[in-house]
Amino acid sequence: MTVFANVLGAVVARLQSAPAVSLRVHRARLKPIAEQHTDAVVVRIQSSLPERFAILNAPTDWDTTLEIECYARSAMLTPDLAVDALLGKVFDKLAADPSLGGLVMDLVPMALEYDFAGDAEQMACATLRLKVLHRTQNLTLE
Repeated sequence: MTVFANVLGAVVARLQSAPAVSLRVHRARLKPIAEQHTDAVVVRIQSSLPERFAILNAPTDWDTTLEIECYARSAMLTPDLAVDALLGKVFDKLAADPSLGGLVMDLVPMALEYDFAGDAEQMACATLRLKVLHRTQNLTLE
């Protein structure tokens, strides 16, 4: 398995660790939240760029971008407040150990985007984009 799959798995595992940020934390899921659920989190890899081309016998540092989509709906709160609570849990959980147990060098917030459903669902999505700084061994993706 490549380091990219391992990094994605580590973020998902961290968000699922007790206490989980949501009962529905998904890896690369396309349809994230069913009507009967109030929240869900989806973690996806977006892209990855090496900081430099491989040099003989030297490791390669990577900037990998992950997107963490936080979906929430509530009959009691406005969509922005419902998703804000979930976003806060996600951010706090990852900020508690930005090395993911030593797997990566750092997690760096890059952007935060919001989207709101215009129908009766009153659902919002906050997408946190993170840069993950990590390393592979020379001429390998492991």
